[in-house]
Amino acid sequence: MNEKILNQLQKSSKITPSSEWDALYQERPVLIVSDVTNLQAALDKLEKVGGYGYIAIYRKDLFFFNNKLLSKRCGLIDESGNLLKAARVPKN
Repeated sequence: MNEKILNQLQKSSKITPSSEWDALYQERPVLIVSDVTNLQAALDKLEKVGGYGYIAIYRKDLFFFNNKLLSKRCGLIDESGNLLKAARVPKN
């Protein structure tokens, strides 16, 4: 399932490949979550970078996710690389 989302994500001009993460969206890490049971593991992995990054899901599965459960530091994108919820970016 993750491979299908990743293949579709890579068609977006906003997505770049990454060796450490599933992909990068505007230079922030992206982790693919194919179902709710994997959400906590993805959020834990994002903590390595202070929680700043994006979760990629299928748009049709959006009703499975409560956006309010995501940290404000974490954004949400769909399988086409469209922004569903913006992530807060740390100030330098």
